[in-house]
Amino acid sequence: MLRDQEVLLAAADSLKKNGIKNTPQRQVILAYLMTGRKHPSVEMIYEYVCQNGFSVSLATVYNTLELLLKHKLIVEVAPDNSGHMRYDYLGTPHYHVICVNCDKIIDVENGAYRDLENDAAQVTGYHVYNSKYEVYGLCPECQQHYQAK
Repeated sequence: MLRDQEVLLAAADSLKKNGIKNTPQRQVILAYLMTGRKHPSVEMIYEYVCQNGFSVSLATVYNTLELLLKHKLIVEVAPDNSGHMRYDYLGTPHYHVICVNCDKIIDVENGAYRDLENDAAQVTGYHVYNSKYEVYGLCPECQQHYQAK
């Protein structure tokens, strides 16, 4: 997936704009999250980074994710059935539809929920930074599996 040098440059630029020191490990982790639709766990990110020739510890991956979360570049997505938290890049406004059976997550690009954030800010006086909108259900594949029984 790292074939696209433009994504690596975009990741480096995003780190710089947010005042985060650009290291090869941070750059590749952010680039992976920017291009993927898998909503990976820490372990998946660690495996990916190692498979692409980078020397990194699991602690470095955890620390990088915490840093990216702090700067609101990524979000935590609902944990899978094993309890592993998953992560996603905040590029375009979207929410998640999550299968309660197989843990598949689909991004639905739609910024309409941002209106709810604005409403919440106006009603409460809060400075709203972010919100999560997650929809839970049974994906088409799991529906077919259960209907076949």
